Amino acid sequence: MQCEHLTVRYPDQDYPVLHDLSVTIDKGETTLLVGPSGSGKTTFLHVLAGLMPETIEADVSGEWTTDGTVGMLFQQPDDQFCMQTVGAEIAFSLENRQIARGEMEDRIRIVLTRVGLDLALTTPIAELSGGMKQRLALACVLALEPDILLLDEPTAQLDPHGQQLMMELIEELHHDPDVTLVLIEHQLERCVTFADRVLVFQTGQIRLDGPPRDIFSEHRTVFLTKLGIAIPRLYPYTLGTMPAEVAAERELDRPPVREPVSTEPTFDLVDVTVRYGKQTVLERISLTAHAGEWIMLVGRNGAGKSTLLETLAKLLPVQSGTIQLFQTDLKKWRDRMFYRQVGFVFQQPEFQFLKQTVLDELAISCPSPSSGQMNDALQHYRLADVAAQSPLALSLGQKRRLSVATMLLERKAVLLLDEPTFGQDAETTAQIIDVLRQACAAGTTLIMVTHDMELVYQQADRVLVLGSGNIQFDGSPEELFQETEILRDNQLFCPVSYRYQQQKEGIRHAGKPFMVRSN
Repeated sequence: MQCEHLTVRYPDQDYPVLHDLSVTIDKGETTLLVGPSGSGKTTFLHVLAGLMPETIEADVSGEWTTDGTVGMLFQQPDDQFCMQTVGAEIAFSLENRQIARGEMEDRIRIVLTRVGLDLALTTPIAELSGGMKQRLALACVLALEPDILLLDEPTAQLDPHGQQLMMELIEELHHDPDVTLVLIEHQLERCVTFADRVLVFQTGQIRLDGPPRDIFSEHRTVFLTKLGIAIPRLYPYTLGTMPAEVAAERELDRPPVREPVSTEPTFDLVDVTVRYGKQTVLERISLTAHAGEWIMLVGRNGAGKSTLLETLAKLLPVQSGTIQLFQTDLKKWRDRMFYRQVGFVFQQPEFQFLKQTVLDELAISCPSPSSGQMNDALQHYRLADVAAQSPLALSLGQKRRLSVATMLLERKAVLLLDEPTFGQDAETTAQIIDVLRQACAAGTTLIMVTHDMELVYQQADRVLVLGSGNIQFDGSPEELFQETEILRDNQLFCPVSYRYQQQKEGIRHAGKPFMVRSN
């Protein structure tokens, strides 16, 4: 694949999203694209996939060539589905390769196994969780057996076990000399260990190009951090070889401090059961949330985490049990009054956009918006350059920032957040967490779905593990990480910083000096 002086500008944009970009990617190479949200990474993949300008409208100049068949996994898996059921969707890929109908079922089951999906072929796609859709989308791409595989944030909506499985699969593909891989990924810990090359994007240009060890060398981390790019927490070390001073710089040795929370209840659930059709998703769920408490929901894809948020947001009916907000039954709350108290950040931000421009979307989030308040919000969430654009034309990272901003402009009693940090660069994630922590300190209850166990450890006051329709665990992150059976049954993992601190504590108790050597 080769690009020469590639420039791409979307309609109604003042500046190109890619500017005079020239790069060659060799056959069999695994290339990792990193950079701030909105820096042009996804657009670059769309060009390589042949989607511009024929399918996606844009002004494109320069030259680009791709030698071989191409398969692409999109940021939003729903964007690439065209059939109703799991089996039919994968069969569509096989039909494009003219595979005989008699061979299809075996091939479909093989590719589903590769991505860790155990589903009936008649399962409706609409009933799948976001993470399950992500795996299905990859299965469809793998069924094509392309020469070039383009992956746009393949782990974004996956549970911890799914992330591990995805990375193992990508590493397996990396070792195939006939497969060229180009991937965008914010979770760098695993993929930097096998990537051949890293391209660092900023404002539509490639700022750095080289092997991971050079790109993430110590003298470049300050530059990458300024760009808002996450630095691998371990690479190029392991837990057993990381020098103590490096661990301190990367804040691995600093356990979080948890403040006591209020006893004032906000949401109160008693024996709540929720069903989709004949399927019981949540069964006899009971919990009480408190003012100023940050609760994080974790569990496997399909465990019911998003369903619980949607139920609290009055978007799904309760079959049995009761839900109260401030000791008043949810059924008695008028929608207008309820949504002044409760905000909801959707897993798919497009679902909450109502206006034609980013600025107008922000403006309707405030009862009496001022120009100063709007300008401050646009600057804070790095949306000033796209204020006049349609929210639907933004990159996924920009959409997520806008969706979070609309819920945080006016103080709410409760914020329900469905993976607000996925697809975000390090700088934006830090900004979002900081604003959420301020809201929490001001008394807002935060109930948030996440698959980021590091975030759970660093920020959660309380963590709930959902599985098999029930709450499997309810307690602090530290208490959860000591429950090895619950972690195993729900396919969860302890984060790197917690494991580092436990290892350091173990060595200290054994009376041995903590290691200071490096690779």
